[in-house]
Amino acid sequence: MGNVFILQWKRLMKHPLVVVMFLGLTILFVYFMGGSQGSSSINVQLYSESLTKEELNSWIDRLNKDDSIIFEATDYETVEEEIRMNEIGYAMEIGAETYQFLVGREDERLPVVDQHVNQIFREQVRLEKVRAEFPDSEIEVREFLTVEGITQTGDSGTLNRYQLSILTGMTFYFAMFTILYLQINVVEEKKKGTWNRLIFSPLSKTQIYLGLLSHYFLVGLVQIVIAFFILTNLLDLDLGTNYVSMAAVTLAFIFTIVSLGMLISALVPSPQSLQVVIPIVATSMAMLGGAFWPLDIVDNRFLLFIAEFIPIKHGLNGMVDAIYSGFPLSQLLQPIGILLLMGDLIHGNGDQLDGARIKCIDAK
Repeated sequence: MGNVFILQWKRLMKHPLVVVMFLGLTILFVYFMGGSQGSSSINVQLYSESLTKEELNSWIDRLNKDDSIIFEATDYETVEEEIRMNEIGYAMEIGAETYQFLVGREDERLPVVDQHVNQIFREQVRLEKVRAEFPDSEIEVREFLTVEGITQTGDSGTLNRYQLSILTGMTFYFAMFTILYLQINVVEEKKKGTWNRLIFSPLSKTQIYLGLLSHYFLVGLVQIVIAFFILTNLLDLDLGTNYVSMAAVTLAFIFTIVSLGMLISALVPSPQSLQVVIPIVATSMAMLGGAFWPLDIVDNRFLLFIAEFIPIKHGLNGMVDAIYSGFPLSQLLQPIGILLLMGDLIHGNGDQLDGARIKCIDAK
């Protein structure tokens, strides 16, 4: 096991391009996307189908009296397209006396916006009543109490559930690419025949597989740890301190992806075929598993059913629950157990396929 493990690291040191490339993509994506999450203001798209442009601008001036919530004028067609493309989670339609929200996905900031708008509307209703009672008097609104809020430094780095899911999902996505691409070496060895000589060597099959699995496992773990280090230490994003639960979910996810790679390497006939299969498998799994967008916006039952068999979906759920909700390890047994079961079944099938191929070679 130790010799195989060291051999894989020596090979990686000679040809580190793949790992360096995907590690660089992970760092680049996490740094720029994570850095964009630091703003504490809430932007709300506002439109109206009944008010004039002047009336809409007047409402925007009233609603923007709080700097933490910024309302921007737009139209219904733009809002509909942005919600459909998941660029924004919600927008607000306003009328002369009513307002309503057009919601595409859940957002924990929506109640805050609703409370702010409701307060402005109630204030406006009271002013209109006073003006109606005293039409000849000039009404002036004065503030007798000013409340100043103090924001802690770390609050600017607080992520909502959607942002956390996307950052974690893309981190897992690039780690999956790295782990799968590293296993091209195994396919090359099988094609050249060196893998067969290794199998028939004094080393047991278990030692060989453990050496390979440990290597891929450690590379994927290092990549994910580096991504989370950037988020917490360089971008000041709060990922919490629930390290035990986070580590358990990460390890279970990596185990499943390593097992998946071993299965794929047992199925494909050549390194060129594996280079074609990996992007298809990794990207489709990320799309179906919710790494690119939340599964809340998917209403197709068949796709949601397929997502239950995608490892990245359970890895994301477990990681988000560990970070955002602070779930202890005992409450994350379901996603971790599903990942471990998937990994065990996938690895078992890959081992059987590889064993059948070796028996055919031995028979010849």
